[in-house]
Amino acid sequence: MNSWIRIAHRGASGSAPENTLAAFKKAIDIGVDAVELDLHGTGDGEVVVIHDATLDRTTNHLGPVNQASLETIKRADAGGWFATEFAGEPIPTLAESLECITGKTVAVLEIKDPLIAEAVVAKVSETQTLNLTVVISFHLSVLQEVRALEPRIPTGWLIGSHNNHVPPAELCQQLGELGSSLLNVNHQLITAEFAYEVRRRGIALWCWTVDDIARMREMKAFGVQGITSNYPERFAEV
Repeated sequence: MNSWIRIAHRGASGSAPENTLAAFKKAIDIGVDAVELDLHGTGDGEVVVIHDATLDRTTNHLGPVNQASLETIKRADAGGWFATEFAGEPIPTLAESLECITGKTVAVLEIKDPLIAEAVVAKVSETQTLNLTVVISFHLSVLQEVRALEPRIPTGWLIGSHNNHVPPAELCQQLGELGSSLLNVNHQLITAEFAYEVRRRGIALWCWTVDDIARMREMKAFGVQGITSNYPERFAEV
């Protein structure tokens, strides 16, 4: 058993189109402990897996996700931009993704759109995947809402450069007030001291997104417990 958790970022997104079932299956085939994915709400109240607030970058459609119906979104090609072999790969729903991932490993759900926390919790409850999901977000309000609706779902706070100058002790305190016990931090902010300060307060520390094997080894040496990568096949070399 690994002493750290191997997390595939948007699936095996270095070798398949991000946030698609193809990328999730590839990550599962490689062998990971968790698959991370991004969530937005549609115009008709569904939850779909896509990183951006618009369809523009990763599909052949344009416009905001939250103004399109699920039917429209399902017609978009989310694979062709990456490589012709993935042409026609659709944007999956949260339910489809949970079905694909949780049979084999853990799903790490990043809630991008702060308005969909309730819908995400409802879907996790409905699919009976409470024990196989972790919800993460940059928005503390989202984590508060998830904690209030379903405290059994583990939650983690995403930290990026917007929290650059906040000392780890303060981050841990805010997290404690929330009732959560996971920080998922941009690896560029993590030093040996940062990791020590977080870990000694009983908080789990994950990092994102590390594609360099030497840096993965460094994160592991610092005691980081979860490493997120676009290239999960590289974990074998750490």
